[in-house]
Amino acid sequence: MLRNYLTTALRNLLRDRTSAIINIAGLTLGITGSLVLFLTILYYSSFDTFHTKRDRIYRVVNHSDGDDGKDYQPGVPAVLPDAFRLDFPEAEAVVFASYRSGSLVTIPQLIGEPKKYEEERGIVFTEPSFFSIFDRDVLLGDAAKGLDEANEAVIGRSLAIKYFGKEDAIGEVLTFENAEYRIAAVVQDAPSNTDFPFDLMLSYITVKKEVEARGWNSIWSDEQCYVLLREGESAEKLEARLPAFYTKHLGKNNPEHSAFTLQSLKDLHFDDRYGTFSYSTISRGMLTAFGVIALFLIVTACINFINLSTAEAMKRSKEVGVRKSLGSSRGQLITQFLGETTMVTLLAVVLSVALVQVVFLFLNPFLKIDLSLDFNSNIIVWLCIAGVTIIVSVLSGLYPAFVVSGFKPAQALKSQLTSKNSSGYALRRGLVVLQFSISQLFIIGTIVITKQMDYFQSKDLGFSKEAILEIPIPESETPLALLTGEANVATVSKMRTLRDEALRLPGVQKASLNQAAPSSGHVSSTDFRVEGDEKAYGTQVKQADGNYIDLFDLKLVAGQNFQDLDTASGYIVNEKLARTTGHTDVNKIIGKTIKLWGKTLPVIGVVKDFHTMSLHEPIGTTVIFSRIRGYKTLALKVDMKQSQNVIAEMRSRWEAAYPTHIFSYDFLDEDIKEFYEHEQKMSVLLSIFTSIAIFIGCLGLFGLATFIANQKTKEIGVRKVLGASVESIVLMFSKEYARLILVGFVVATPFAWFILNQFLSEFAYRIELGPVAFLAGLGVTLVIAVLTVGYKSLKAAVANPVKSLKYE
Repeated sequence: MLRNYLTTALRNLLRDRTSAIINIAGLTLGITGSLVLFLTILYYSSFDTFHTKRDRIYRVVNHSDGDDGKDYQPGVPAVLPDAFRLDFPEAEAVVFASYRSGSLVTIPQLIGEPKKYEEERGIVFTEPSFFSIFDRDVLLGDAAKGLDEANEAVIGRSLAIKYFGKEDAIGEVLTFENAEYRIAAVVQDAPSNTDFPFDLMLSYITVKKEVEARGWNSIWSDEQCYVLLREGESAEKLEARLPAFYTKHLGKNNPEHSAFTLQSLKDLHFDDRYGTFSYSTISRGMLTAFGVIALFLIVTACINFINLSTAEAMKRSKEVGVRKSLGSSRGQLITQFLGETTMVTLLAVVLSVALVQVVFLFLNPFLKIDLSLDFNSNIIVWLCIAGVTIIVSVLSGLYPAFVVSGFKPAQALKSQLTSKNSSGYALRRGLVVLQFSISQLFIIGTIVITKQMDYFQSKDLGFSKEAILEIPIPESETPLALLTGEANVATVSKMRTLRDEALRLPGVQKASLNQAAPSSGHVSSTDFRVEGDEKAYGTQVKQADGNYIDLFDLKLVAGQNFQDLDTASGYIVNEKLARTTGHTDVNKIIGKTIKLWGKTLPVIGVVKDFHTMSLHEPIGTTVIFSRIRGYKTLALKVDMKQSQNVIAEMRSRWEAAYPTHIFSYDFLDEDIKEFYEHEQKMSVLLSIFTSIAIFIGCLGLFGLATFIANQKTKEIGVRKVLGASVESIVLMFSKEYARLILVGFVVATPFAWFILNQFLSEFAYRIELGPVAFLAGLGVTLVIAVLTVGYKSLKAAVANPVKSLKYE
């Protein structure tokens, strides 16, 4: 009997090649999309799950009241870890990590110049206790002892090979920040799914005195503290004592209501309020959205299969009638048709597995992740494949199997089956409505997210960002007047000389030395007080020369620009700062003194508000002043037609000024685009999955059109004989689809409205969610439906009525 079932199944697949191809294509696309999303969820959920003490590891973070709500900060004062060890004996181990990005590593050579490597990420100053808390495979040496003395280093395997040409780098020497470090251990490379991507670990004791000199009032987001609680200790009990710990070390005066709290390692990668050393987080809401999309794709593919199967069922009515007449039970028929569905599903799964491997070739570099189908060591992949096969087979095959097996033999043999007695017409239309709802949800979501991305690119940020070249300044400078204690001492400045040389180059229109561009990922913040007001306010700080305002086209609305000096002679503030300090008329803050970083200077100018961070955040208070010690960038306004010549000329001059460093550059507008890289990538992914859902939906529409055409063949013939036009017959078909699309739109609209409102609420500046996007989604769906069913409707309408009336 099994052989008979297999033979019949293969014959049916080969006989109805078009239906078989459509079924397999729909299932393959749906399963492929779902597998990719499932493996993506699995990858992001696996971050740092390999640490054996994961349940007891916490990060000390802090939050405070800001001008626009809560401010969250993952960094802590460098002096906190030692104090934490003394005050909290329930902590088994405490580790401090001072992470560095964009760093230069040099390898001394016996002959010739040292080799230079610019490492964007992966370098950290840390303590031996790191290896007591976190798991890291040690290949050579003793990693824990390798960081207990000054000027020691632990290196990852790949970096060891890169720097020294061999894995065994024990005893080798490298230079970082003008200090030499001896390699004491080699460890396995950090995996891709970790928020601790440390490839070069340097002994923190080397720089501890210098770093801790900043005291309790200095916080940097890349200086973080992690604790390992002892077995049986409660994080809640420890956290309850943190307010007293704060008061002990920072005093009772706490106008911003700052507080230290504990964040579990299990939440680290999913809490987007705080950053991580990997500079990436993903919310659990986003992972849930991925799961819902995966489910939608599977459901859409199954609905498509059901519609096509029931549409083709009429062709097999006589086969069912013969089998039942010969004694086949309904259970045997259900088994047969479920078996055929399983065969199709298995073929689709095999094709999906192959297609997923191809997708990863493009998806991994696009998302900068490491997805793979690891059948050898990951049992979850096997469970996923098996689960998808079973679920899709049952969902896709059960309903058609019951429909076909329920045909009455007499009616089947006499070809008396109709749409009403052959299958659940209402149920099938309900499934199509669900399919339309899913498709329209995808389409509306894609339209709104694309519009939000366009809004990011087109919104006026309050400054000029086009054609601005940014070149890092790798060495800080201290004014000679500060070193000698004498005023008016001339300073020989390499960075100023470089700026002046740049201004003489053809194609360079303006030049400015500064800490960072008006909008930057590198934000410096501090507290300040205004004359006559004892309240402390928070502000961002921009250190810049006298050309900064002009180069970035910041608009002065009161006062004047400051002089181009090495040290500050006055402050320029933005409108938000003036309003925050009670000066609704910005002119009235001019001349008021501000105490900031120990200096009390007058406000000499006010600039129009500009965005200092991404549009996720509201505009904050900002102070701009000159301070050569803080300059880290040379910004050039260039003629883009001559930009390559400018870059080449600047390279030679820069390398002459800083021969021990590596030249690099960026364009400001490209840097700002990176603020929204995550959303942009999610937009692209959503567009892809929307296209898949729409394509599968089109196959479902084709199935429905086929079913209706088969059911109404004689009716169409009669209508044509009685004088009906082709247009009226096509319109008759179109009404069916239009009603289903409208019902699907009504179902999808409230869900889309709620979901997209949640998405847009993450941005301080966003588009209005109006009816246009929803109507556009409806319009796109209608157009796609007309194009999809138009062929089948037209074919049925133009058929010879004589053949239609003979149709069985």
